[in-house]
Amino acid sequence: MTRDRFPTVVHVLLLRGRAASRSLFLLRRSGTGFMDGWHVLPGGHVRAGESLAEAAARECGEETGVVPRRLEPLCVLPYRSGAHQGINMVFEGRGLDAEPGIGEPASCDEAGWYPLGRLPEPVAPWIGDVLDLRARGEWFRELYWP
Repeated sequence: MTRDRFPTVVHVLLLRGRAASRSLFLLRRSGTGFMDGWHVLPGGHVRAGESLAEAAARECGEETGVVPRRLEPLCVLPYRSGAHQGINMVFEGRGLDAEPGIGEPASCDEAGWYPLGRLPEPVAPWIGDVLDLRARGEWFRELYWP
């Protein structure tokens, strides 16, 4: 019997500022054929042999040029969308030693800090779920899209 396999994807939430002035770092995907034009958190697929935290650090470093000093597990978002199914694991990155930017220009054409109340459009739909879970102190939500 063959087992089904689903991707595990890690993402890193980078915030700065306090309360009303808090901003979120986002990248706009381009040239990948998947969600091009959408603003997303730094992240990507876990490689064989990597821990979730190691994958999050690697992906954040590759995509932004910066690895946070601390990565804290924030939430888990299993998802199903059409034929796609997998698990998103989100970490909150804390303690940046440099300003994040575009680390992979072949897959991203814009990056920046955006006020939480004025995120750019379009933004990956699950980012709202991440921010809501963080605000509620919750860690799990299953996501379904047609």
